[in-house]
Amino acid sequence: MRPTIRFTGIDQCISFGDLISTNVSQAIEKETEQGAKEVRKRERELAPVKSGLLRKSIVNRKGKYGISRMVRAKAPHAPLQEYGTKRGVKGKHFAERARRELLPGIQEKIRSAVRNEVRR
Repeated sequence: MRPTIRFTGIDQCISFGDLISTNVSQAIEKETEQGAKEVRKRERELAPVKSGLLRKSIVNRKGKYGISRMVRAKAPHAPLQEYGTKRGVKGKHFAERARRELLPGIQEKIRSAVRNEVRR
């Protein structure tokens, strides 16, 4: 049996749409922030340690457009450790591994949060 929603006026319909879109976007924002924290934590665990500067430089912040978060290492040598160099430094791919491990779970949490908000 599929749920049905009935509206008696355009004002009621518009207010329902606004409520749903607001609640859904807040749920997505919350799950995205939690996911970024998980990725940051995992990247810090996987990052190579010599002085600790690379691990300390891994941060997350809000993205410029829409609902987004950005996790990145600010240390100047971070790209060299991630991707390697032509002169013999092998890439560790710590950021790529963290994202590969955690992204499916984060996406599922976001889908679940959206489903819960739409069902209310």
